[in-house]
Amino acid sequence: MRISTQQMFNRGIESIQDVTAEQQKTQLQLSTGKKILTPADDPVASTRILELNQELAINAQFQRNIELVDGRLKLQDDRLGSINEVVQRIRELAVTAGNGVLSKEDLGSVAAEVEERLDQLAGLLNSQDASGEFVFSGFQGSTEPFQKNISGAFEYVGDEGRRFVQIEPSVSIASTENGKAIFQDIRAANNTFVTGANPNNQSVPPAQITVGQIADQAIYDAFYPEDMIITFNTPTDFTVTERTSGRIVLANAPYSPNQPIIVNGAQFEITGAALAGDSFFVESSAKQGLLTTAEKFVYGLQNFNNSSSGRAIFDDIVGSTLSNLDSAETSILESRSQIGARLNTIETTEEQLKDVQILTQEILSNIDSVDYAEAISMLSIQKFTLEAAYSSFAQVTSLSLFDRL
Repeated sequence: MRISTQQMFNRGIESIQDVTAEQQKTQLQLSTGKKILTPADDPVASTRILELNQELAINAQFQRNIELVDGRLKLQDDRLGSINEVVQRIRELAVTAGNGVLSKEDLGSVAAEVEERLDQLAGLLNSQDASGEFVFSGFQGSTEPFQKNISGAFEYVGDEGRRFVQIEPSVSIASTENGKAIFQDIRAANNTFVTGANPNNQSVPPAQITVGQIADQAIYDAFYPEDMIITFNTPTDFTVTERTSGRIVLANAPYSPNQPIIVNGAQFEITGAALAGDSFFVESSAKQGLLTTAEKFVYGLQNFNNSSSGRAIFDDIVGSTLSNLDSAETSILESRSQIGARLNTIETTEEQLKDVQILTQEILSNIDSVDYAEAISMLSIQKFTLEAAYSSFAQVTSLSLFDRL
């Protein structure tokens, strides 16, 4: 078999290139710290490395989710603690107001502080997080949850949603609470009512209705759970009807702004100039929100009547206020307890995720990390082999009679 000079040169160059490529691969392994540079190096190991990297990425995302949930829950717990402190102060004021020796002027001073506390309470209930989202508005993060209606009373305008965040493949945890569940759906001490103005009323500025109070609990209990509609026939008289049946409760009653209206044991006032067709609602309720409790307490303080019947009504207001505040505190404490349980859960989950991360990284390192001692030894061998290839190539290519002459 004849071997041409071209074949000898090609074979020598190929040997040098092969050894050079292996040397470059080893150098790249040393510089990157990775044993497997391309899937062709080890297809099975490459697949496993891809799976492990995906697991690490998912684990990192879960840990970021936990940081988010932890921040939100701690913010809510802090706000609930502050809200509870304000509730306790209002309760102290209610106990003080129940002292039978206080005069109307003294009760007016108490009312002034309760109003200040009411505004403080509303501010806390409308708290925002670092991103500007309202904490207690459910899914409506951009909507202020507690807003004043036409009559100046607070009402909840958020929704009943709770945001859940996944912190493990099979575990999602609530990162928020809605204000309705904590501060609105509170069982009232007695059957009560809420008032409101029809948003379609035509008077400008709109006439308003006060939050009112129970003037006679027994009479109102007998009427409960019916609702009432106050409809103005003319600017100077109105009619009160039952909402469900349309039965007339009070017909063509003369209207005097700011004068108490007492119907079926409920007392309230309408202020401002109403037009014919304007209407207002008195809706029965077995629940009473925290802000409404404070508003009704302020109403009772400001409308105190220093008579035997007035004192009895006021004593009932103080008693129901204390009971409702106690219920509100219970609701707040229950929410804080639930938040605490979630914080414990995410703390445990975070530790588990970190353990899994360490184990996964260890497995990944065993598969993909280069053995530096072995790689350096291999690099030395390859260097020696390359030098030998150069030397042999030089010897083969110099086999000519002219080199011997």
